[in-house]
Amino acid sequence: MPRRQVNSRARDALAIVLLFLVYFVTARVGLQMDAVAGFATLVWPPTGIALAALFLFGARLWPGVLAGALCVNLVLGASWPIALTIAAGNTLEAIAASWLLRRIGFEARFERIRDVVALVLLAAVCSTAISAGVGLVALLLGGKIGAALAWPTFRAWWFGDMLGDLVVAPLLFVWISRPVLLRRRLFVPEALAFFVLLIAFSLLVFGGAPKEGGLLRLPYLVFPPLFWVAVRFAQYGAVTGTFVVSAIAIACTALGLGPFVHATLAENLLYLQIFLGVAAGTTLTVAAAIAERSRAADVRDEFLAIASHELRTPITAVLLHIQRELRALRRTSAVRQRDEVIRHLEVTERMTLRLSRLIAELLEVSRMMSGRFEPDREEVDLAAVVQDSIARHEQQLLDAQCPVDVQVDGAVRGVWDRDRLDRVLDNLIGNAAKYGAGKPIEVRLRGAADRVLLEVRDHGIGIDPADHARVFERFERAVSRKQFSGLGLGLWISRKIVEAHGGSISLVSERGAGSTFSVELPRNGAS
Repeated sequence: MPRRQVNSRARDALAIVLLFLVYFVTARVGLQMDAVAGFATLVWPPTGIALAALFLFGARLWPGVLAGALCVNLVLGASWPIALTIAAGNTLEAIAASWLLRRIGFEARFERIRDVVALVLLAAVCSTAISAGVGLVALLLGGKIGAALAWPTFRAWWFGDMLGDLVVAPLLFVWISRPVLLRRRLFVPEALAFFVLLIAFSLLVFGGAPKEGGLLRLPYLVFPPLFWVAVRFAQYGAVTGTFVVSAIAIACTALGLGPFVHATLAENLLYLQIFLGVAAGTTLTVAAAIAERSRAADVRDEFLAIASHELRTPITAVLLHIQRELRALRRTSAVRQRDEVIRHLEVTERMTLRLSRLIAELLEVSRMMSGRFEPDREEVDLAAVVQDSIARHEQQLLDAQCPVDVQVDGAVRGVWDRDRLDRVLDNLIGNAAKYGAGKPIEVRLRGAADRVLLEVRDHGIGIDPADHARVFERFERAVSRKQFSGLGLGLWISRKIVEAHGGSISLVSERGAGSTFSVELPRNGAS
């Protein structure tokens, strides 16, 4: 067996053992909190730990979850069948949550509101019902609880797992996956001051006698410092602040202190967990909304800088070329040769066309963003559109030494917006020439009964599979801007145009092995 494979398996084995130990220890702590029937508790950190471990490091770590859940239930006195069934439910819950989050493109940095919504709905609400349901069935069939305790057991199990996903998992997600915060002036003193304030507010709200009243005992008073920490320290502040408040609130409630102490510990914890779940979800949403707004501002500033640079380059070139020609004309009175004049005018034309394409891209983005984008459909021969695009790129293709091979199979006519398809072809063929210089380009057109398939393939630098989805977004590129110019809008515009026709665009590529862009268009051009 190769040494690298041995090392990989050893690391996985160590990770599984560590996950087992952490799961077991935190489970034992949670089960001390007045567990219903001894098995269902409202405080269950292992759920969040298991989700973070399987999502960040791979589902192959599931044996650590299974072993941890199995051992802790055996220690509680469950029989092997009951313990194994409960452990299977806990493991399936973690696997399902991590799979669902991966499936929808969840990002553990919580920089988008959709990531917070996904965590709440898919992980905290849906996947946790699996573990609670399997555990309830195991306890009922094993005779550990009667029908009267079915709902309290399921509720405690479900809510306890939910809070693990909402408080513990985000803490691990952010601290493991996010880059280190940029240090600003007085960063450390400010962080210490804010968290001391947060702890003080938490103790003030949750640390008093249960019958003690007053405005300072109202639980929602922890929201202002929580939000402020999220504003000042982004996701780090949001998840850490929520964890600190939750830990203090749970400890105080378990000791019989705070505004949630009214009846039994299980009932007190139930109401507290609902409050903490709302606090966690709200604080994460605030942090994500701030991150989205900040990212949008950064993208805008970056775009303006790139656009100004890209527009300045052809404008400067055209201006310099015209000035050079004027100086040449002023220095001599001789009539210049026709071929020389044509050559200089062709250079000017190419630079002007480049400038025109950049401006057209900006106008198209403006239409799409304002909702004024509507294809103007007519009968179109896609093969003719391809030939026209190749003709427009003739000089670029010659300079790049990229011969183009076009093959047409069947009828490729449809009802589309010709001008918009021109833009799609220009983007695909232009990119193929730019990134596949010195190598051939193949264009394939195939007509089906109700659809037409277009493929543009180059043999250039290729695109890493991890970047396939990203390159179709606004201002995204898979290459360095220092190496290749451009606004990073071409593929996004192409995707929007194709989707407006009811079609789809996809990419197959490997780094160093070229790229194949495939466009499918329904013949009637309707979505």
